[in-house]
Amino acid sequence: MHMFPSWAKNILFLLVCILSGLTLVLIIEGLLGGNELLPLNIAVEQAMIHLRTPFLTDFLVLITNIGSPFVLSCVAIFIAVMLFIKKKIYDASLLAAAMLVSVVSLTILKNIFKVSRPASEIFNFSGWSFPSGHTTVTTALFFVLAYIFFDKVKTTAGKINLILGFILAVALVCLSRLYLGAHWALDVLAGVSLGLLTVSFTVLVFTVFIEGRRFDRKKLGLW
Repeated sequence: MHMFPSWAKNILFLLVCILSGLTLVLIIEGLLGGNELLPLNIAVEQAMIHLRTPFLTDFLVLITNIGSPFVLSCVAIFIAVMLFIKKKIYDASLLAAAMLVSVVSLTILKNIFKVSRPASEIFNFSGWSFPSGHTTVTTALFFVLAYIFFDKVKTTAGKINLILGFILAVALVCLSRLYLGAHWALDVLAGVSLGLLTVSFTVLVFTVFIEGRRFDRKKLGLW
């Protein structure tokens, strides 16, 4: 996002970091505080049940398989390797770091809260429910890719299509997890918040502590 001044970029990501962090804190407080947020979970679950059709189920099973943390982590590794080969070391490092922070944060939260999954009529999902791993990793991957490739797309229409395409991909994965009964609504919302939080935090760290050195290295032909 070099088309924006550095200070504006920092403020933007700081705002994303704060807002997503506050959202995640509010959700966690709701989980710890009792049943205040339970009606939202139940309402969304019932709405998803009424949407189910054989075609939509098959389609969203495909989406949820593509959007699995394992598949997307492999995609992230592949893209990071390609960036490294093309000597885009800063971008490769940022992608790898953002994904690592998101996966580690996700794993920690799952094992702290140990929320049980909904009783799905479609699949018998294993593991803990909160937050959604699919949603966290999908949000993190597409957010950091949008950041990395935004300036590489030259036209305004291309930039808009890039952002909208990534938003659509995240929305489809979120829908698939709710539709299939793999997660509660708050799991998915927490996953989106965690993905935004981890990437914005990583971008800020890289911008403040690494980006200046990156340009110094460029002058020396090392970066």
